[in-house]
Amino acid sequence: MQLNELLEENSTKTISQKTKISEDNIEYLMNNDFGAIKKVKTLGFISILEREYHIDLSKLREDALAYYAEHDKNENVTLGLPIVVEEKSGRSKWLWLLVAILLGYASWYFLTQFDQSQLKSLLPFNESKSMDSIAPDNTVNTNEPLSIKEAIDTEKSTVAVPEHENEQNNSEK
Repeated sequence: MQLNELLEENSTKTISQKTKISEDNIEYLMNNDFGAIKKVKTLGFISILEREYHIDLSKLREDALAYYAEHDKNENVTLGLPIVVEEKSGRSKWLWLLVAILLGYASWYFLTQFDQSQLKSLLPFNESKSMDSIAPDNTVNTNEPLSIKEAIDTEKSTVAVPEHENEQNNSEK
């Protein structure tokens, strides 16, 4: 069965509704006007008609291929690949902001709420320790000149002598 026989049985309108091919394109195929349709579309329409109506349109296909071979317009079909744009999520900025806030809060909590006695023992330059090492408990009057004898006496009284040395000093006397 050829396309003409199909058109005798069915109108172009019913064929168009069943195959979704426009009536104009069906008319172009029926009149062998292949110049009005591109090669890819022509071969596609022929395939659709063969599939929907279970007919053999190989003669029409051969005519179309012969026409396009004769009138080679060097039609190339270029299929563009879809461009995939990676969207940056805004999570990373919010995550870094959250980390910075948590670090700030932890630092504030450590400095204000942490046990002050433990904190003082952790700091190497504690005021009470540094003041004890600089000035002993017995203060010297700065208005009077210092003698060597007084300096040695105050040094002996502030220096702790281990017991075994103290015993040696007593045995020597």
